[in-house]
Amino acid sequence: MRLAVIGHPIAHSLSPVLHEQWLRASGLFGRYEALDVAEEDLSGLFQAMRDGEWDGFNVTIPYKETVISYLDELDLAATDAGAVNTVYKRDGKLIGTNTDGAGLVAALSPLTDWSGRVLVIGAGGAARGIISALPTRDVTITNRTMERAERLAERFGIEAKAFVDVDIARYDVIIQTTSVGMDGVHSPQSLNGLRQNTVVCDIIYRPLVTPFLKEAAKKGAIIVNGTAMFVGQGALAFEFWTGVKPDRFVGMKLIESLLEE
Repeated sequence: MRLAVIGHPIAHSLSPVLHEQWLRASGLFGRYEALDVAEEDLSGLFQAMRDGEWDGFNVTIPYKETVISYLDELDLAATDAGAVNTVYKRDGKLIGTNTDGAGLVAALSPLTDWSGRVLVIGAGGAARGIISALPTRDVTITNRTMERAERLAERFGIEAKAFVDVDIARYDVIIQTTSVGMDGVHSPQSLNGLRQNTVVCDIIYRPLVTPFLKEAAKKGAIIVNGTAMFVGQGALAFEFWTGVKPDRFVGMKLIESLLEE
C-alpha cells in the first residue's frame, strides 16, 4: 500500500509519522510519504494513482480545491465543504472526500451532546468544513470580515456576528478555526464572560496550547488543542483507504509527544 500527503510546502507535515505508525499497528505493509508537488505536476500524480502507483492521498494547502478537477466524484462531505482533503479509489474511480469536520466532531463528541449553542470563529475553508459536519444548526459564526461570515452563514442557515457583538457566555462549544495564535502571542477573540466547563477548541496544533486556549483554561473551560482535528481527520482517511479503524488515542499521544519536543 502506498499513500501520501500532497501540498506545497509539505516538509513540516506530521502525517507520515502518524500514518506509518497506524500501518505498522494494523499489520499492513505499506508506506506513507510527504510529497511537495508543484501545481503543474498534479495531473501526472493523479494519473499515476489511476494507474495503480498510489492507493490514496491526503491533500493539504494550497490544493484542497485545486484537486477537485482531477477527480471523478465528490462525496457529500467534500461537496458541503467545497474542498477535498482525502482521495481514495472505489471501482476504478478517484473519489474526493473531506474528513476535517467529521474528524473534529468525533473528537469533541465525548465532551458535548451538541444540544447547546456553538460558536465558530473564522470563515475560511476550515470553518466551512467543520460547520458542514456539525450535528446542530444552533451555530453562530464570527469573523473579522463580516461579509465572509454572512456568506457562510447564509449557506448553512446559521447566524453571523461581528467579534464585538459576540456574547461569549451564550455558547457551550467554541471552535477557533483561524490562523491567529500560531505565533504564540495573539488571540482572535476575547473570552470575557466565558462560562466554566465550556468546551473550547483551537484547531491550531503549533503551538499545542495557543494564547486562546491558555485564556480559556484560566477561566475553567475544557480545552481541546488542534491535535484532535489532525488525528481525527487522519483516522477517517486511514479507514477510507484500508477499512481499518486506527487507534486515535495512540495517535494523539504520538503527535503530542512530537510537538512537545
